[in-house]
Amino acid sequence: MKKSIITILIIAGVLFALFQLLPLLVNNYLNNNAERIVSNMITRTNDFAGHEVRFGDIQLNYDYRGTFLKMESVEIMPGESLEDAEKIKFHLSFDEASLTGFQWVDFLFFNSIKLDSAYLENVVLETVTPDLEELGKEGSSEGKEGKDYQNIGLNHLRVNQVSFDNKDAATDSVRLSIKDLFVFADGLNLSKEDRESPEALFSVDNIEGYMDEAQVHINEYRNTIRAKDFSFNTTERKMVIEQVAFNNKLEKYAYVNQFEKETNWMELSNGRLQVDGMDFQEYFRQGRIIADSLHLGQIQLEVFRDKRKQEDRSKRPKMIHEILNELPKQLHLKTIFIEEAYIAYEERPDTQAPSAGKIFFDQVNGEISGFTNIEDELAQNDTLTILAKGRLMGKGLIDMKADYLINDENGKFFMTGSIGGMVLAPLNDLIMPATRVALKSGRLDQLFFNIEANDLEGTGEVIVKYKDLEIEILDKNYERDQNIFRKLGAFLANKVVIPSQNPNKSGKLNKGEVYFERAQHKFIFHYWWNLVLSGLKSTITGETEEEMREK
Repeated sequence: MKKSIITILIIAGVLFALFQLLPLLVNNYLNNNAERIVSNMITRTNDFAGHEVRFGDIQLNYDYRGTFLKMESVEIMPGESLEDAEKIKFHLSFDEASLTGFQWVDFLFFNSIKLDSAYLENVVLETVTPDLEELGKEGSSEGKEGKDYQNIGLNHLRVNQVSFDNKDAATDSVRLSIKDLFVFADGLNLSKEDRESPEALFSVDNIEGYMDEAQVHINEYRNTIRAKDFSFNTTERKMVIEQVAFNNKLEKYAYVNQFEKETNWMELSNGRLQVDGMDFQEYFRQGRIIADSLHLGQIQLEVFRDKRKQEDRSKRPKMIHEILNELPKQLHLKTIFIEEAYIAYEERPDTQAPSAGKIFFDQVNGEISGFTNIEDELAQNDTLTILAKGRLMGKGLIDMKADYLINDENGKFFMTGSIGGMVLAPLNDLIMPATRVALKSGRLDQLFFNIEANDLEGTGEVIVKYKDLEIEILDKNYERDQNIFRKLGAFLANKVVIPSQNPNKSGKLNKGEVYFERAQHKFIFHYWWNLVLSGLKSTITGETEEEMREK
């Protein structure tokens, strides 16, 4: 009996000694081979195959709960075999990486990474890639040398300050840059299926983050999309960008002169974007953008076009229903709010005018509902409704409503609205450069329009009430130098052609009929404007819809 007890105690002692000694032996091996082991864990993947890893200080500490890994001053760079190759190249460095709870069983037997927590400090990542569209055409396994992990899972992730640049291999120009990104996530998991899926990103229980600034360079690096002070939180279901901008790197004429045909110069500035009620899980798992509301505040949009350039009739700008149906991702935004926007359109006419004409709308507030391309949502309601209010040229109050039938093959839509009282002289900024005619006097009392249209043509009615309308004809220098011939021409126009008021002195109100055939190579704003303008012309000339069709 005593011998049995002694034997058991001896065995227990040996097992206890082995239990205590094993971590020491493992740690001794791991730390003596730390650089090789960790380097292999990184460079065995497809993305980092062919790269070299340099370490400052690296420590491994194993116990039965997992392995603790701490790295300082790590740098990953392309090896010699990648220097001239048309492959993605990484330059990655960080000041500190602390990883806890690393499971060797998952790594050795299931080719997976499983961690309890990961903390990264001051990460700087630069990628150099060939043309991104060409990369997308390559086969999923063609040219890959490494072996990606089946699964990467982290219970807790903390990333403190990340900077990222993606450069074009051919030009060394920056395509995308991110400055000072901070991320906090729990229950993060990236599977092989996620990487192979065109929709899924990863799965996560909750994630929040903040980014100081991001910039995307597009259009052969002529334009920059910029987001400043970006934050998101899956618990609050909220995303905010305090400053949104679309900038041109060139001035208006310098930009458009780079193109043989007419091209819009456009800038958007001072915008604020906020998304509430966003279903982040739908986005992470299915790539679908679903949210309760989107707020766009303080946007200033300016567009310029030089009409002295040849028109590009090969272009076919999309109508609203086409834009929605052809978006690369499914989305459903219940309501979009536009708050205090400023929209300006400037056009250099094909005349001898010394300057461009301009029209602008300010204090624009609006609401868009039914903004979706998801079939189930469209089956219940396929009408996209736009409500907007603002001021024309800082004077006339505008109130309009547009209903677009998204499922209609011909893109049918309805527009109704009004413009309130204003003096007409501010419209000279638009009229004079294009026509060499100026509004000498006149006041708009009210304008109403009711229009039905589709992709091809539009009809309807415009009722405009005005008084004291008088024009004058400018000289060849677009100055108000009134010689006898210009005075006579203006007199005849004012007395014979253009009624000075509507209703007339006897109270008869002329109603304008709308007809305009859409120019397929023009943008939708051109179509909207000319539908209303056709009704204004009809009011003055008395032309009917039938007569306008014959023209």
